[in-house]
Amino acid sequence: MSWSREEALTDPAVREPMMFTSEFRFRLRDIPTEIILRLYRPLHSGRIVVRRSHDLSIPQVAAPEPAAHVDDGDSEGDALHAVVDEMVSLYNTARAQGLTPGTSWLKPNENFPNL
Repeated sequence: MSWSREEALTDPAVREPMMFTSEFRFRLRDIPTEIILRLYRPLHSGRIVVRRSHDLSIPQVAAPEPAAHVDDGDSEGDALHAVVDEMVSLYNTARAQGLTPGTSWLKPNENFPNL
């Protein structure tokens, strides 16, 4: 018998199997720290999960709710856009308030897997 990837992970002992789909790296203007976004697809779902290396945290600016995942059926592009747009919107709001960007704005995400 030949097994598919999805079938190989159907045992009840296996929880939340996900497949890595892609990785993106970028920097925000005037902040030298590289931000890494990794996209995963749960094997038994059509949604995309985005994990990020850093969260943007600016004490003087109220942050929107984090985009942990995009609803079922959304594409990698939609998921990627939602996370990047959230970060860029917060960054631009802080810049519009006259704040100066710095590495202190980026907080390493403790749950980000180091490969």
